[in-house]
Amino acid sequence: MGDPKRIKRILTLLHQIWEHQPDVRFNQLVSNLQSLYSQDNNSYGRREVYTKNSINLEKTSYLDFFYFEDDKWEEFLASYWSSIEQEIMLRRVEINEDVLAEVIGLFIHAGIASEQITDAFKENLKAFFIKESRWLTVEAIVKLIRNFTKNERQELFEKVKRYL
Repeated sequence: MGDPKRIKRILTLLHQIWEHQPDVRFNQLVSNLQSLYSQDNNSYGRREVYTKNSINLEKTSYLDFFYFEDDKWEEFLASYWSSIEQEIMLRRVEINEDVLAEVIGLFIHAGIASEQITDAFKENLKAFFIKESRWLTVEAIVKLIRNFTKNERQELFEKVKRYL
């Protein structure tokens, strides 16, 4: 019998990874993770089959993880989560005081009172950058905000204010 504590550990890792990719459906997440594991491990679980298409046979494949051991899955998930955490740390370095000051200046230029720029707001702004920089670089996000209209900057300010 497997270690019952593995269940919580594996689910915690899946939870952390999924929260980092909230737009992905659960089965899509698991399928993507299995595919990554297979690619990194000599095509583990890949089964090739032939399907009949009209009169021709087509070669196709699928992933079969039925006999995959939980300890190896947990090790893979932990490693994958670690790489995500490293990415997040690198992004945090890019989100420096100059970047925050520029964006805050853009908010003030859009009519936001400087008294509304609290420490809590600055923390929300950092969190916003960390999350959004999954899709765009920090520099690209700043460029977008520079090109926002006054109203769009005000809307973004309100969104960041309520962030987290």
